[in-house]
Amino acid sequence: MNIAAVIDNLGPSQKAFYLINEFNEVSNNPDICVSVFFQRSSVPVVPAMFSCKSVSFLSNYHDIAIATTLKEANILLKANNNSDKYLYLWDMEWLTSPMSFEQVTNILLDSRLKIISRSESHSKLIKNYCNKSPIGIVDNWNMGQLLNVLSKEEVNV
Repeated sequence: MNIAAVIDNLGPSQKAFYLINEFNEVSNNPDICVSVFFQRSSVPVVPAMFSCKSVSFLSNYHDIAIATTLKEANILLKANNNSDKYLYLWDMEWLTSPMSFEQVTNILLDSRLKIISRSESHSKLIKNYCNKSPIGIVDNWNMGQLLNVLSKEEVNV
């Protein structure tokens, strides 16, 4: 199984810290290959023991790709590849930044994109905002929970 995260950068942030720690832990498993596509190069908050590439290489990737923001999800949706596209919605961006309702819902309601939420309260907020239920809940990039959600999704396809 190949899993890639699409992220702005791996610099100092809670999201990058949890992502790198969880990906480092699972990178020891020979059955799972993890990598990151970043938009902006930065020094990782902790050393990354997996492949980190520029998002410009995303068009050559053809497996599970997970974005964490609406901007990254938009990049993922525009990528001309055959990847399974997920949005692990880390924060509700439209609550803290001015964003067009149409722009946000166009991304969230795209049929190619499966949404994963960070908590039960986030899940309810997403459902209330765009009437699309997340496929699962994953707390702070917990790989056990993420693999469980992804394996359930493979069974449903």
